[in-house]
Amino acid sequence: MRLPVTIGLLLFLASCQQQDGLTLNGPLNPSPVVATVNGESIHESDIDFELASLPDEMGQYRSDPQARAHVMRNLIRSHAISQKAKQLGLELDPGTRQRIENASRQILIEAARQWQLAHMEKIKESDISAYYKQHLSDFAVPEQAHARHILVASEKQAAAIIKKLRSGVDFTGLAASQSLDDSNKSRGGDLNWFQRGVMVKAFDDVVFGLKVTGISKPVKTSFGWHVIQVLGRRAAMQKPLDEVREEVVGILEREQLDRWYASIEKEARIKVIDPAYR
Repeated sequence: MRLPVTIGLLLFLASCQQQDGLTLNGPLNPSPVVATVNGESIHESDIDFELASLPDEMGQYRSDPQARAHVMRNLIRSHAISQKAKQLGLELDPGTRQRIENASRQILIEAARQWQLAHMEKIKESDISAYYKQHLSDFAVPEQAHARHILVASEKQAAAIIKKLRSGVDFTGLAASQSLDDSNKSRGGDLNWFQRGVMVKAFDDVVFGLKVTGISKPVKTSFGWHVIQVLGRRAAMQKPLDEVREEVVGILEREQLDRWYASIEKEARIKVIDPAYR
């Protein structure tokens, strides 16, 4: 078996990043050593880490022996390359050092976020319900319409198309052959579902006033003349709490995190040196 090139690239790039001194790979790692590069250890857990970072659709490779061997070869190469970079003194380059520091900071920030999520107070059901009731409009779905159209250059052309449609000519075929709107003519002029305010007002007014399956009169907008047919309409609705519960929990967790971040910043000894940034 040969791993796809995309997998190899993902693993190699991740491994190179790992060797910037951003992961624990020394004597504190209890995982078995599977290889060494100039005395630097590669652990079984390093392979696990790389495979765990693969997208879910590539999950079948995580337990494949050949995939694990492939990852180890990438790790060996990345260790060797990063060691060579250090021998060349490249980690002393100001730009390189800045990137290493930035990457290290981001990893620590994510670790702090995960730690706080695990230790923060569990979101109460009463808090979830209260937030939902106070933000009902955030979970409201406005009225929507499903429409298709044919765009032409003149009112006369639009009237001729309407006459053909009323005589039984297929809307899809006419849109494909005569519509000036290249973004949807291949779909028979189908605009899919949209809510009021997405289209220009003149178009909106007709769509949300027209009966389902009805054909409009010629409609003038800044784009030209439209012939519109409404295929369906959905009434405005309020998403129930059960449907948005996880979304609300996520919002409340982010609010807790933000308060925690603010408290950390408040506790820090901060001194802005340059008056331009005060």
